[in-house]
Amino acid sequence: MVSDDTEHAVMTLLSLRESDGDAGQFEKALARHLRWWLAAVPAGVGLATARSILKLWIGFPPSSSGVVSAGNGPLMRAPVIGLFFNEDAEQRERHIKISTSMTHRDPRAVEAALMIGEATAIAAGPKEEEDQILRRLERHVTSDEMRLRFAKIREHLAARQSVNAFADSFSRKAGFVSGFAPDTAAVAIYAWLHHRGDFTATVESVIRCGGDTDTVAFVAGSIAGAEVGIKGLNSSWLDALSDYPLSVGFLKNMMERENAHFPFWPQLVFRNLVFLIIVLTHGFRRLLPPY
Repeated sequence: MVSDDTEHAVMTLLSLRESDGDAGQFEKALARHLRWWLAAVPAGVGLATARSILKLWIGFPPSSSGVVSAGNGPLMRAPVIGLFFNEDAEQRERHIKISTSMTHRDPRAVEAALMIGEATAIAAGPKEEEDQILRRLERHVTSDEMRLRFAKIREHLAARQSVNAFADSFSRKAGFVSGFAPDTAAVAIYAWLHHRGDFTATVESVIRCGGDTDTVAFVAGSIAGAEVGIKGLNSSWLDALSDYPLSVGFLKNMMERENAHFPFWPQLVFRNLVFLIIVLTHGFRRLLPPY
């Protein structure tokens, strides 16, 4: 089944299409989609994202609904914006800032989202050399935390160190990538550049790092997928996807049809209940032998 990362990507794409380049309309459309998404009681939702959407429900405008957090929420929406505006840097930055501040107001969340949007735009465009890519991404580095991580990206790429070794070089504990946006952005970008051109290896490498695996894999996979295209995806993973209504057919339809829409709200409530039961079943099963 797909995680909330895919749902946010779908909502973002719908909002971009509905607004047709108008940033104000994009803000309104995304706020509307987020409100109804939360109303379907999703099994996976970050605390900061939930708090900000609740603020939207009680009447806060989208421009002031965000909370002070540098969590991963905005990184679920940044790749779609980066791809949609891959040839328009001004629109890309404007829409990513709107999307991010709606839920997360910490400057480090904006910084990380801009880097992911830039990386996706680069991946979707003409092939660039690694040094050129790093120079473009470094323009968005503003925090001390990201400066440290970016220096390590350069250092570990030069030494051809594994993605695990890179992630463990700054993580608070080995084998765990936190939900802190700079951590996720750095690991996703490193995995893409380290395994460049290999979608499957990129995604598998970040999952092996542990921690917030669904979002880190989504972000890394989005960048790698933008570069290799649909033919470069892992067909066996697509064949194994058994979600409803967020099926492979639905997602392809979203990509191909301008008039596609988000699934009917009652369908999502039922789907989210099934999702929660499956996740809890897996969790309790792991408490039993052979562990």
